[in-house]
Amino acid sequence: MRQIPIAALTPGMITAAEIVSYDHVTIVPKGIILTENIISRLEGYSIYYAYIEDDFIVDLSTPMTGPAVLTQDASTAAEAPAGNAQFQRFYQGYVRCAEHYEANLMKSLHRNEPFRTNELLKETMALLYQDRQEVSVFDMLLNMHNTEDSVCNHCINVALICNILSRWLHFSETDQMMATACGLFHDVGKFMLPAGILRKPGKLTPDEFEIIKTHTTEGFHLLGRYSSIPEPVKNAALMHHEKCDGSGYPYGLKGDDIDRFSKIVTIADIFDAMTSERVYRAAMCPFSVIKYFEDDGIQKYEIKFILTFLENVSNAYLNHRVTLSNGMEGNVIFINPDNYSRPVVRTENNEIIDLQKSYYQSMLQLSSQKNISIETII
Repeated sequence: MRQIPIAALTPGMITAAEIVSYDHVTIVPKGIILTENIISRLEGYSIYYAYIEDDFIVDLSTPMTGPAVLTQDASTAAEAPAGNAQFQRFYQGYVRCAEHYEANLMKSLHRNEPFRTNELLKETMALLYQDRQEVSVFDMLLNMHNTEDSVCNHCINVALICNILSRWLHFSETDQMMATACGLFHDVGKFMLPAGILRKPGKLTPDEFEIIKTHTTEGFHLLGRYSSIPEPVKNAALMHHEKCDGSGYPYGLKGDDIDRFSKIVTIADIFDAMTSERVYRAAMCPFSVIKYFEDDGIQKYEIKFILTFLENVSNAYLNHRVTLSNGMEGNVIFINPDNYSRPVVRTENNEIIDLQKSYYQSMLQLSSQKNISIETII
């Protein structure tokens, strides 16, 4: 282990100790392979030295298997390559979970075998923790979205997001588990639909969309076969496309007529669907999806649920490196509490850009220029 000035760091070096800020917040964990993005990020923290492993440099020009990921501790984020052990364990567990999910459901559908909901739920919950520490779900999922687009993967993603949102809402542990189960089985009705329509690469016809909409009632009836499945889980399959203003389907329910767990699933479902790649479109940037929620009208969602989600999910990307629509790159350094989709960004030229109009008078005001926004999270 040797101490090296930040200016002397090169991509491929491996941290021998945590790199912490002046207020003792971990910026880069121990054992991380440094990249150009991480090194440039460190320059914005007034950090002067880092401890690096002796004679241990990874050749970043050599292709690595599996997707890369951004990892984040409780308060900050750092980029980690595909070789990161935590992500590799998450990825492997995730793939096994998806395989078991599909195999179990197919056996239940075609062989009338028991639907082992508790086993699938337990396996999904295990993804949330490694070595007795909680993983950063949104960082993990950010780069899981280049895996196969499948109903199983989507259900697992929604389950994980529902778990996080229920904790942000301070639900009891029992209700957190229920919210997770609701997310995990909300889309099982899609297994009853024609595969050609479900995975159609182009725009659906009105008749095809009507068929797609039946996955809610199909899922409700499918789960209704099993007396052991709780009512909120069945309701989530039925109601996760209902909106509080009555604009949803299949029944146009409003407000309190919609199960509260279904309201959580609705938010998680939309967020994951829009940030994931589909056969008919590319994945959207999380900040674009946050803007979608802001523009869509919060009256469509349970107000406490959607505001809690937007506040916390936007903060989950604090300190992440992003590209702007004008081609510039920078780090998210502040989330504007009145406009979560337009944070403050510090560019690679150390320029401060506030994407919300009139947030801070000494900062450059750009929110009035509609063409400047966050395009991607790097």
